[in-house]
Amino acid sequence: MNQNVVSLQLMNPRGEIDVPPVYNPSPRLSSLEGKKIGMYSNSKQGVDHFFTAIEDLLKQRYPDITTKRLTGAFEIRDEEVDGFISDIDAFIYAIGD
Repeated sequence: MNQNVVSLQLMNPRGEIDVPPVYNPSPRLSSLEGKKIGMYSNSKQGVDHFFTAIEDLLKQRYPDITTKRLTGAFEIRDEEVDGFISDIDAFIYAIGD
């Protein structure tokens, strides 16, 4: 009689992932008049045309609005945010690939 014993271990294929903290969006601005808008991109092809179109539309509706273009990686690091967050009132995030 064969006494071979097989032992199996069941594994969860989903794994365990640390969930990053969730942040609520900032309150909506009552108006964009006189505001400075940061426009962030990862410099992919076509984003200049996209941002130019957005700037044109915004300036038609809010002539005294100003924009500031910012570039960087897909994920914005905390130290990058600290560098420009005090200089803008609102933020547009445009990432492509």
